[in-house]
Amino acid sequence: MKTNSNLDIHQTFPGYQPMPLIGLTQDATFAEEVLKAGGVPLVLPSYDNADMLVNVLNTLDGILLTHKPEPLLSQLAANRQIPTLIIGKETSDIADFVQEAALFKEAKNLHNRVLTLDSHCDTPMFFDQQINFASRDPKILVDLHKMTEGHLDATIMVAYLEQQGLTDEDLLTATAKADRILNEIEAMVAKSSQFVNIAYTPTDLFRLKAERKKAIMLGIENGYAIGKDLQNVERFRNRGVVYMTLCHNGNNQLCGSCRFNDEGLGVNAFGEEVIHEMNRVGMMVDISHAGDQTFYDALDISTKPIVASHSSSRSLCNHPRNLTDDQLRALAAKGGVAQVTLYNGFLREEGQATLQDAINHLNHMVDIMGIEHVGIGTDFDGDGGIIGCASASELINFTRCLLKERYSEEDIRCIWGGNFLRVMEEVQKV
Repeated sequence: MKTNSNLDIHQTFPGYQPMPLIGLTQDATFAEEVLKAGGVPLVLPSYDNADMLVNVLNTLDGILLTHKPEPLLSQLAANRQIPTLIIGKETSDIADFVQEAALFKEAKNLHNRVLTLDSHCDTPMFFDQQINFASRDPKILVDLHKMTEGHLDATIMVAYLEQQGLTDEDLLTATAKADRILNEIEAMVAKSSQFVNIAYTPTDLFRLKAERKKAIMLGIENGYAIGKDLQNVERFRNRGVVYMTLCHNGNNQLCGSCRFNDEGLGVNAFGEEVIHEMNRVGMMVDISHAGDQTFYDALDISTKPIVASHSSSRSLCNHPRNLTDDQLRALAAKGGVAQVTLYNGFLREEGQATLQDAINHLNHMVDIMGIEHVGIGTDFDGDGGIIGCASASELINFTRCLLKERYSEEDIRCIWGGNFLRVMEEVQKV
């Protein structure tokens, strides 16, 4: 039998069980307790070099501290969501801690095997603040460092357009702004092309993951970008835009929004032309932010499945940005996908939303739609971010929760982008 490494040989032994690697800081006092709990203890020397420490931390599944941690170790471990326990003489918590470390190890390994895609982020909204995507920039929730720490492979960055007037001049300005933002995304990625590239298809995403690179896809948030020129749909698709929301907060030249739409407007004649053109050129129709009538109109008009890139359940949080159970059923019946979002006000009507709230929404959407029609669209940098999952660096926590909820690896693959990419592949077959 040919094997690639000694580890492969060990894994063929009957009864082999992977064990979490637990770092102990300068003290092996509790090494035996870690072993008894099913962990592998490793005494950590003191590191002043951040690169050396990061290399060690990337192999650890948990850290057991018997004294006040060094600031560098503490910060880098927190950035990576590594389970950490500070104890004194009591060892009663070690067994539970090692189990949590084992779950963290399982989540990391799963992310190595599964492509993870966040279907919506608004990082370009911060371009005017001179952000540095290649650094761990405190001004933004998604950058290369945070994507790496959270084990996120890819995200769809959108050119967001605030809804303004509908004069010819306003519409031309909107189109120009969309082009400018897309140019800026491309320039940002080009500066770090050793580590990240633009992806245009699902095949690109899997290739980049195999190359150990991150991936950015392009989206447009608000069909306002089309202006009055139907040819802009094909032009934006040709430059790589994979989806476009029909509107944002406020009615536009295509349709009625879920906000500021007292008339209950749906898709108008030009909006219908735009949807048909999106179908023709292979651009996904996104109904997040759409009014209820627009939702049903778009579902009827489109010949391809449609998506909600960042919307949660209205049954659990009564907000017009969320989808009713009937809408979720209708979306699934047409082969579409709804991506639960991490926006506080779409998860809870009162108080601070937590990761468990997002999981509750996901569970409900799975119950209504089926596992084949759900996913994750964080809305990071567009006010998304909740307790327990506050940035891209914490997205591994979502997977830890999914494992606790007993979702299978195939389920998690579907949730973490598999479903969304199935729709993308179907739409892009033109």
